[in-house]
Amino acid sequence: MKVPVTPVLMSANVSNVKIDGEVVAGLQAIEWKIVRNRQNVHNIGIDERIGVDYGPMFVTGSLRVRSSYPKLDTMLISGVADVKSFQLVVELKKLGTAVKTLTFDDCYLEGKSFSMDANGVGMSDYAFTATRLREQ
Repeated sequence: MKVPVTPVLMSANVSNVKIDGEVVAGLQAIEWKIVRNRQNVHNIGIDERIGVDYGPMFVTGSLRVRSSYPKLDTMLISGVADVKSFQLVVELKKLGTAVKTLTFDDCYLEGKSFSMDANGVGMSDYAFTATRLREQ
């Protein structure tokens, strides 16, 4: 008999996102995806897959910030010799109680897009990649 699992509802308004220990002011959203290269393995003479072969894994993501985040803007316009990685830490909470901490290691910015409509404020979307994601 399966025991029902109660979902843990995490709240955005009490959770924190930090870059190198600094809280990201104006953060509106964070998204990430774990990408793992996969190849199907087939046997000669049959059309069904007999297994899979997994390759490299990495993390892609984006941060949506109201207006802009100067620290990331500075990283984007730095010269090639000055490109440095950063660490992104997400502290997921519910009503002030820590639920889970996600640490994205060796992050690099991939780019930025900016949008602004007639009725709102500017929004910057920063795309990043990370070497790994650790959960605590």
